Amino acid sequence: MSKIKIGTQIDADVYQRLKMAAVREHRPVGEVLQDAVTGYLRRQGPTGLARLLAREPFKISDEQARESMEADFYDQ
Repeated sequence: MSKIKIGTQIDADVYQRLKMAAVREHRPVGEVLQDAVTGYLRRQGPTGLARLLAREPFKISDEQARESMEADFYDQ
């Protein structure tokens, strides 16, 4: 996967804690930050088309489906 460089501003104390976590884990700051953002996005759940595709289909009986398919909506 390709990576892009971003620029942002965060509170100094948050950055210090981030750096300390990276040192403790023997990982680069960017890797710790990417894991944190990835986890955040995963907890948000799917959005857009992915959310629609993940939804359960309509729960209707076979009879209801048949009636719906046989109904002539132009006569209503």
